[in-house]
Amino acid sequence: MEYNELITKARQVPVDAPDADAILDGMHRTLRHRRLQRQALLSLALVLVVATSAYMLQPQYETRLTLAERVSRRIDTPPTNTPAPLVGYRHSISNRNIYTLL
Repeated sequence: MEYNELITKARQVPVDAPDADAILDGMHRTLRHRRLQRQALLSLALVLVVATSAYMLQPQYETRLTLAERVSRRIDTPPTNTPAPLVGYRHSISNRNIYTLL
């Protein structure tokens, strides 16, 4: 084929180019999608930072009550305002005396 024939065939083929509005709509859609992706990533990063800092600020040790503390918490304090551990100690002595008698 000659060069002139190629030019005439190219001119005969209809051009299917999108108009300016379609191009602008596609660009706006792409920019909106990228902005939403960026916002989602930033939100996720913020949540991770807050969760990590909240986890790191918790005490690393676990406080467990001793047996004496658990028992003394269950015993009501008498009106004489005797400390609960002493009341628990008195109860244990009286219980031991009772079991000794039995």
